[in-house]
Amino acid sequence: MISAARHSASIEGLAGFPVGAIVHAPVSRNIAERASPTPPRLGAVAEERAHATGLDGKAVRQLLQGAVLAGRDPLAILRDAAIDPSVYDQGQGAIDGRQLVRLIRQIQSSLNDVYLGFLPRGCGLALESERLMSFLRCTTFGEALRVSIRFTNAMSDDVGPGIFEQHGSGVQHICTYHTIPGVDGDMMVWIRFVWIYQFFSWLIGRPLRLRGLAVTAPRPVQENGFDRFALFGCPVEFNAPVNALSYDGNDLTARLVHSTITEYEEYYASEPDWFDVPGRGPSWRQRTQQALIEFQHAGFWSVPIELVAARLRTRARRLRHDLALEGESFQDMKTRLRGELATAYLLASDMPITQIGLILGFSEPGSFSRHFCAWAGMAPSTFRSEYIADAARVALATTMLLERRAS
Repeated sequence: MISAARHSASIEGLAGFPVGAIVHAPVSRNIAERASPTPPRLGAVAEERAHATGLDGKAVRQLLQGAVLAGRDPLAILRDAAIDPSVYDQGQGAIDGRQLVRLIRQIQSSLNDVYLGFLPRGCGLALESERLMSFLRCTTFGEALRVSIRFTNAMSDDVGPGIFEQHGSGVQHICTYHTIPGVDGDMMVWIRFVWIYQFFSWLIGRPLRLRGLAVTAPRPVQENGFDRFALFGCPVEFNAPVNALSYDGNDLTARLVHSTITEYEEYYASEPDWFDVPGRGPSWRQRTQQALIEFQHAGFWSVPIELVAARLRTRARRLRHDLALEGESFQDMKTRLRGELATAYLLASDMPITQIGLILGFSEPGSFSRHFCAWAGMAPSTFRSEYIADAARVALATTMLLERRAS
């Protein structure tokens, strides 16, 4: 732990913690999600570090639920995929994009089911090859998408895709999965969206320019800070009425650059990194977050967007616009980072709560306690007593505090 004696208070205005989680929506925030605060996470530091952590043990367990219900040994599947089984049985560590591909292939092979045992009837690998061949013969992405949807609808009642025009600007690809009891349907939606995005990006030889995603689930939060939806590079609406991908109209006419099942099998066997998007530089969210961390490290808690925009060589209005396109808000990001640092001080130091509030820029103890309670759903003292024995949380908090504590 870090001693209280090593810090002096730095007061820089007040900025409250909002109730609830940050919702990545293209236009407006979902009221239902804001009404229920989600537990604070400790690991959302610079995006590069979050990216390196990958999909956590909880998500890995969810991906294996269908296999477990079918009587398969999840640890054996992980070993066969060259993944440390401790990510499952101890919930430690995480898997990267290449390991994810190996895991999915191994589950599919073990069950002879493309849908990982999540659906009542599933889809055998031979039938999936027939489905792929039906649209690999197409000329454009738009044609392949429509043929794929027709084939899928004809082959199973458990999957219900549909496509709808969006006022000439693109199309919305709605996906419905009738999963069996005992599996996480939200995980099914995510992994199928990952496959759809990565497969069609490979098919046209470049990343799809998605206009947005809609998912009926709330935003998933991992303690290691990894954002599993970041790979899509588009706004995401959580708690939406449907699960859907929205494609750019210009992509519909993109010509296919691959046309055989052999090419696809070689691509899949090459273990592509499904968390990597070549050619995409740091997002405005990443750049803004890093700038805010640097300002907060220096003790500036109420830095205006104009100052951050100047550091990023853009204008405040433009920065707000670019962040909104990525489903982010400047004020929410600033407050979230401040709240994360508060949790780090609570778990990785022995400082009195009053002093932590002063370090984080609150002029009076009551202000810090009220705003922390609104953000985390509990008082600072309750948070400290509840999680101080959690070794994983304390380790993350210690790392964060070493990197980000106010100077």
